[in-house]
Amino acid sequence: MSPIMEEILSDSNSILTSDEPLSPTLQPQRRLKSRPTTQISFDAYSSSSSGSSIKSFNTTPNKVDTGADYLLGLISKSNSNSATSSERTKISPFHNVKIGKRPHSKIMLTKEASSEEEELAQQNICIDSDVPLDNNGDDSIISRNDISVTLDDKEYSGYRRKYGHEDPQSITWSRHRKHFFILSSAGKPIYTRYGDESRISSYMGVIQAIVSFFADADDTIRCINAGQHKLVFLLKGPLYLVAVSRTNESEMQLRDQLSYLYNQIVSVLTTTQLTKIFEQRVNFDLRRLLGGTEPFLDNLASTMSDEPGFMFSSIQCVRMSKDLRDKVGSIMQSIKPKDLLYAMLITNNKLLTLLRPRKHSLHPADLHLVFNMVNGSSTFRSVESWTPICLPKFNNKGFLHAYVCYIASNVCLLFISPDKDKFFECSEAKNLLKEELSACNALQEIEKASQNEGYSIADIGVPGLRHFIYKSRTHVQYTSPAFVAPYGDPREKQKLYKLYCYTHDRMHSRLRPLKVHYYVSSTETILGWITCSFELYAVFGPLISKSALTSSSHTLLRWIKKEEESLFIVSSPVF
Repeated sequence: MSPIMEEILSDSNSILTSDEPLSPTLQPQRRLKSRPTTQISFDAYSSSSSGSSIKSFNTTPNKVDTGADYLLGLISKSNSNSATSSERTKISPFHNVKIGKRPHSKIMLTKEASSEEEELAQQNICIDSDVPLDNNGDDSIISRNDISVTLDDKEYSGYRRKYGHEDPQSITWSRHRKHFFILSSAGKPIYTRYGDESRISSYMGVIQAIVSFFADADDTIRCINAGQHKLVFLLKGPLYLVAVSRTNESEMQLRDQLSYLYNQIVSVLTTTQLTKIFEQRVNFDLRRLLGGTEPFLDNLASTMSDEPGFMFSSIQCVRMSKDLRDKVGSIMQSIKPKDLLYAMLITNNKLLTLLRPRKHSLHPADLHLVFNMVNGSSTFRSVESWTPICLPKFNNKGFLHAYVCYIASNVCLLFISPDKDKFFECSEAKNLLKEELSACNALQEIEKASQNEGYSIADIGVPGLRHFIYKSRTHVQYTSPAFVAPYGDPREKQKLYKLYCYTHDRMHSRLRPLKVHYYVSSTETILGWITCSFELYAVFGPLISKSALTSSSHTLLRWIKKEEESLFIVSSPVF
């Protein structure tokens, strides 16, 4: 055991303050203390240039107190005794691409009864929105703002989501544990995670009034704590994004999720177009331009609830041998089309390999948007696609163009180019890539690696270790084993993720960031450890001693170091 670990772990309350600057996503932000108020049931935290830390809603009781209570109604609806039966619509897209003309999508509709929600309502069971009721995986559709959509049913308008029938009067709507709302500065609803935007217009008006109340005082509202609920606000120019949550996620974590939702909208419109639209018309209904992108927003909102990469601002790579990864990278480099910016192979939200310019890297936030685009629709699996996309961290003012095609059952190829006329060159490069990968048997090996669920704790051989997440701060990538007992059950897996969220929040606390965090509960022990090169979150049994925990942690670090070249992309091919 190293002396520094012995000294730190000898006292579970001891801490070390990190002087290392964190990444922009994890950078601590100043949280101002609030002055107590006795006439209102919640505190509103805000950042103020004038030095005031709270604006009491009691200053205008007729205008704001009533509105605040009205807003809180969306998180405290009384439970009804019965539920109204409803129908859920499943959409199966068929996408036809014609080069030189606008592609068209034909949407076929089939209906089936929503028996899960009906049964839950009758049993009065609380719905946890972060644990899906089912996992069909086929309810997605791709429809961009440059795609004309023809409908078989003229009365149908837009994409119907799984919970699209819900509204504030629905028995299940208020039971969801986390809501996301996006509205314009004029109070126009743009997106809601559950329900239909047109049915929550009154709530959006209240949110807009609360934000305006602080803006009139040259202040910005950041967060409202109301009992078990947390309302987090993110104001991005003409857009207001709000998260209403009782998942115990911190304000910083929820705000990061709102940033990803904002980036998803920017990836469709760019900030230049977004700003220009609202400068010309403040009350513009943005849903007219975002029509068809709801599947991507929904998929992103759901994925952020159980995917560590968003919280850690990093990506996960497929575990494969360095020789195979280098071989694939060299082949991609030899067949790349001209004026290429990025080329990558991905599978199941994991990166296989990445080809990039020598002087340009790709931000993890942009990669998450690319993963979300590919996994948000099943249409990409059946056709070669050419779609515009804005990568906000690369350049939020303009579009790039992405060629998307599956070269194997579970392996997706992406070429990203600044030239909008490179579809045919990318298609020819794809054919050459498949031929060369098949000739050296690399394609079969890649497909086999993509179908592998990953390594297990048993492969590591660390006594007492149940699970871990390791982030390489050098490579901005993370690795984690497959979930096994006792975390094979979805609810136990969700509890473990919440424990990771809690530990991550303590380690990156705004007031007191830590280098080591040691936490013991009745069911497990977790160690959080941050250095200049890595972050480690390791879970053990509740009865493990500190000396055994330290020894096992060092054994785990030695194994990761040994397998580093297979777990991470250490040196991506460049051109």
